[in-house]
Amino acid sequence: MLHGKSAIKPYADVWSKPTRYLCRVLLCLLTSLATAQEEEWPDFPEADLEARIAEVSDGTLSFLAEPPESPVHHHLNRIRILPESLHGGWVQLEQCHRHLDRVPLLEIVYHPQRIRKIRILSARNIDQSRVIDNGVELRGIHADASLCLSAESRALQQLAPDLYRLRNGPYMRRFLDGYYPLHLSVQIDYPAHLLALQSASPNTPQAPAYTLEPGSIRWDAWFRGRLYTEFTFSSKRRP
Repeated sequence: MLHGKSAIKPYADVWSKPTRYLCRVLLCLLTSLATAQEEEWPDFPEADLEARIAEVSDGTLSFLAEPPESPVHHHLNRIRILPESLHGGWVQLEQCHRHLDRVPLLEIVYHPQRIRKIRILSARNIDQSRVIDNGVELRGIHADASLCLSAESRALQQLAPDLYRLRNGPYMRRFLDGYYPLHLSVQIDYPAHLLALQSASPNTPQAPAYTLEPGSIRWDAWFRGRLYTEFTFSSKRRP
């Protein structure tokens, strides 16, 4: 995860036009930091504006019992732990973003030491998308926009000779001190002949249940605030 505050440029009269508040949303998803920057800002109907402001939380993690009435940013992660991942920590990543916020410029920036081989797989209703160094730049995001990419992420940590941890996050949809609803779907595939799942987090009573199959974990949740996921595996035998 990229530590520290975001690189959003200060905007002196951000409060003079409330719609700007809605557009400059910070998305911190998986091991990424994404910022929406200001150019020309679309206007939202006043009723829509009030509904969006009502969705803001203070960052405390809370799971939603029911999905929001309107579609919200849907973040999908598929992570593949390969046998060779146990040696260097690099896992295969496929990541999709659906229902992106309509902004003129969005940057998804990853930790430079924890990402490599970024490749855009598809982009819909986005005027321009390109990989720049350790991130992706999107220009002209329209309604019902989506983006899918692939990469390798150094997300697997060896805690002991026979113990591994896969930790991702924080997942959040944020602007300043406000957090908006986010839909997260996670799938983790791992070599069942080499690893056994020991624990998964979050595992509070409010959190949705995980779907577990041999070599696969799936999880789907709607939430507000900051969310980390953590999975601990034990080694069945030396890879």
